[in-house]
Amino acid sequence: MTAYQLILGSLLLGLPFSSLAQDSPPAAAPRFYVGLAAYSGPYQRLGSTNSNGDDVNIPVQATIGYQLRPRLAMQAGLTYSGYKRSYGYEYNYTDTNTNQVNYSTNGTYTLRAFDASLLLRYTLTRKAAHRFQADLVGGLRLTHQRGHQVGTDIYSYINPGQGPRTIIEYDDVYPYNVLSVDLGPGFRYRFGQRLEVVGDLLFNLPVTSNYHRLDSSLSLGLRYHFGPS
Repeated sequence: MTAYQLILGSLLLGLPFSSLAQDSPPAAAPRFYVGLAAYSGPYQRLGSTNSNGDDVNIPVQATIGYQLRPRLAMQAGLTYSGYKRSYGYEYNYTDTNTNQVNYSTNGTYTLRAFDASLLLRYTLTRKAAHRFQADLVGGLRLTHQRGHQVGTDIYSYINPGQGPRTIIEYDDVYPYNVLSVDLGPGFRYRFGQRLEVVGDLLFNLPVTSNYHRLDSSLSLGLRYHFGPS
């Protein structure tokens, strides 16, 4: 057997293995991800809870998602915030019988709020290798809010003998639930294979409320991908 025949035979034997190597699927991209972000929306505002600015409410949003397709993902989120504020003030006024009355009140107000969301993310940028990605984000958001106010109102006549002092105690609960449709742009900036900075600006339209007013929400945080990379 000539050297030419040996070389030709080796090449022919190597073709199937070369074909298998070329046809092997690429490594799968990470599909599951989790995220944590600061959030501000119509029912959970980021910022001060009083006029003094000494108490700040910081809503926190946790998300878990799954990459359905290279450019389509579904994610579920839960946002929580809460605060407790004390108040107290007094003033004088004249009643209908021209008596001078001192009014004073003291109490506490507690607010707890939860948002549960189910959103789809569609990637608008075409090249997945780019670090910066733009998304279109949309879905549903269910909000539960509960306010609890406890306090005492006191009405006292300034001039003695005009009447007894009146004390009114109150303990009121204000629940509120609303379902909203969310839609808006999002962005992602990738650091390495697994970590991203994610921001969303969503417009919120209530569908179960008497007030169908368009509002907006903003979130900014980090996302971590699991699985093979």
